[in-house]
Amino acid sequence: MRVPIYEAVAHYKRNEKLPYTEYFGLGFFSKLSLAETALAESKILSGFSGLNDDSFSITTHYLNDCDHIGDDINYEIVNNKIYGVWYDYDIDSYYFSSGYIGLFSTLKYAEKALKWYKTWDIFKVHRLEYLGIDIITLNLRGWTEGFITVHD
Repeated sequence: MRVPIYEAVAHYKRNEKLPYTEYFGLGFFSKLSLAETALAESKILSGFSGLNDDSFSITTHYLNDCDHIGDDINYEIVNNKIYGVWYDYDIDSYYFSSGYIGLFSTLKYAEKALKWYKTWDIFKVHRLEYLGIDIITLNLRGWTEGFITVHD
């Protein structure tokens, strides 16, 4: 069974000379239409309104998509809460990379997956404290106030 979870994201790059793009998580959604609505509502906010349409996207994740959590898997989502296994590591003194490796219906599944992810070479090199588990509330839009840019 594949249960999709949709992540709405905005991408921002101050200028083309910079090698990195900044990402703004706009929320995780149980339906594609809810993610599309979150993008549309975000596009009118301060900061986001200056970005072009290519700066917004929706990524599809699949709930419990990790062989290392077991065979008998429950996909029920309780109280619109899921568990995201995140990573975060420094690229240099100014930039870092972060995101979610997997989304899970229970804390138990997320803990099993986290244990397995910690064996990956990239996390051994960048130290294990850069992995963790977040509780994610589905269908709740992030960045409702927008942002301002400050230039040096």
